[in-house]
Amino acid sequence: MDREEKNVVDYLYVLVKWRKQILITFFIVCFIAAAISLVLPKVHRGVTTIMPPADDSGGLGLSSLMSQIPLGGLGLNAMSDETYSFLAILNSRTVMGSVVREFDLINRYHVKDIERAVKKLRENVRINVNEDGTITLKADASTKWFPSKMTENEARIRARDMANFIVAELDRVNKELKVERAKNTRIFIEKRYLQNIDDLSKAENDFKQFQEEYGAIALPEQTNATIAAAAEIQANIISREIELNVIEKTMGNSNSEYRRINSELNEFRNRLNQLRTNNDSANNLFFTLNDVPDLGLKYARLYREVMLQEKILEFLLPQYEQAKIQEAKDTPTVQVLDEAVIPVKRVKPKRAFFVLFCGALSLFVSICTILLIESFNNLQYKSPERYEKIVKMLNAIQQDFHILSRNKS
Repeated sequence: MDREEKNVVDYLYVLVKWRKQILITFFIVCFIAAAISLVLPKVHRGVTTIMPPADDSGGLGLSSLMSQIPLGGLGLNAMSDETYSFLAILNSRTVMGSVVREFDLINRYHVKDIERAVKKLRENVRINVNEDGTITLKADASTKWFPSKMTENEARIRARDMANFIVAELDRVNKELKVERAKNTRIFIEKRYLQNIDDLSKAENDFKQFQEEYGAIALPEQTNATIAAAAEIQANIISREIELNVIEKTMGNSNSEYRRINSELNEFRNRLNQLRTNNDSANNLFFTLNDVPDLGLKYARLYREVMLQEKILEFLLPQYEQAKIQEAKDTPTVQVLDEAVIPVKRVKPKRAFFVLFCGALSLFVSICTILLIESFNNLQYKSPERYEKIVKMLNAIQQDFHILSRNKS
């Protein structure tokens, strides 16, 4: 315990002994740091905020499914497909290259080619997705060393213009991608639409040919009429057969009334046979009973094909028109909530922090150096042998430096 207190007192004694040198070093370093902070390049930042992008996927994208899942308890912030698209476009080589060319950043960044300029630009552009879904973009522009008022104002304006230009490029590229996507969709739907027109025309022609061949203008009604006519003829046949049997039993088969009824009966039987086997009139609206099942099946298939192609047409036509509208659409795709303005204050250098940091560092280095010097001086009296070894070691290192300097010269 006494040894520890003695060491603390010794340390305090050393610090008090060297207090003037420590304070002088501290103030000199702070003064130099303040002077350096005045000539350091000044960095200004343009900030713009855009609204959450609208998802045009029509509820078919992954984002529409994710939005229906409660993620609040998991600490996850689900982003829409359009948000991911915005981030990809903002970080793309296309947008960054446009900014480099627009503001001549190869010369401003003092680099050799556009690839290094793009890499440097990405270090000066920050993109953040906020909790409310908005996207904040920050673009930094710096002056040269020893900045003047004119160069500082130019950096302010450039920071604003860079932020706004990046958003404009986002809108341009996103619009081009949407138009290209709509064009490809329109081409695909157009091919299917034209094919559907041909299929519908063929189905209608086949249906028309069937109607002309069989006279099937309205098959269900005509079938009902044929069955009703056959039933009526069959009823007349039964009625005539009964009358004929009654006359034959009462008057004999030589009676003139018997011959008349028998003649009518034969006519009804012939007519019924025609309905069952052959339709001898091209303009007859009745079908033969034997053909009704086959005609009904053919009619149903042809009619179904026409209806199917019409339904496909009803579905494709709005899609086709929508694709053409999307392809010709020229409205902005990015909604700017806060446009970048000329920044008032710089973001770098932070002079107070820089000066305090350098001052604190000087105190630390000064104290360590003083304690090392005191320890070395004390070693001369407490352990001369160690002291001599350290002196020889320092002299050897010093000679090596001299030899290296002579060789270089």
